[in-house]
Amino acid sequence: MSVRMMWTAGISLSVALEMAACGGRVPEVRYYQLGAVSTSARVGRAVLAIEPLEVASDYADDRIVYRVNPYRLDYYDYHRWSAEPGILVANYLERALEASGRFRAVVRARSSETSVVLGGRIAAIEEVDVSHARWEGRLVLELYLEDVASGKVLWSHQFEETEPMQVQSPEGLARALGAAMARISARIAPEVAFIATERARVAATRSPPPD
Repeated sequence: MSVRMMWTAGISLSVALEMAACGGRVPEVRYYQLGAVSTSARVGRAVLAIEPLEVASDYADDRIVYRVNPYRLDYYDYHRWSAEPGILVANYLERALEASGRFRAVVRARSSETSVVLGGRIAAIEEVDVSHARWEGRLVLELYLEDVASGKVLWSHQFEETEPMQVQSPEGLARALGAAMARISARIAPEVAFIATERARVAATRSPPPD
């Protein structure tokens, strides 16, 4: 019997025993996040807005997805993300980019201070069972930076990251995807900050002087 089958069988037995002991009550749902971020001294001048990300339909659910082969998706019924993935990942980006110190502020709504907006789409966020003893967190993220004034896309990139899971469990997946998100955030921070700062400078030169 495979590790996945044994783990699932164990969970099924545990759930059945727990429901029997609790008079048929549904097991408690567990919720997971992508982890904390490290903070740097703030030196940036631009204000960046981040919007909730779109999500591919297979992943547009707070249930955690695992894949046993390229043709099949399954969901953990009692293990879920703390928010829908589009919000979950946007929240992480907000914390990570603000903590990078490259921005004066990172906000979740456009305002008169924001010249650029970071948006995008999650194409995949899942556990992949590569073999009976090897599991990975997989994240495919499409990001773009939009100029607020013109609506023009100033920068875009697709990231596909995989991270080995030390333990085959939803918590192991959350740790792995947190590491993947940390790498993506570190890669985009310098580019996004440079563009945001330049657009803020251009916007300032176009603003009428105060009375």
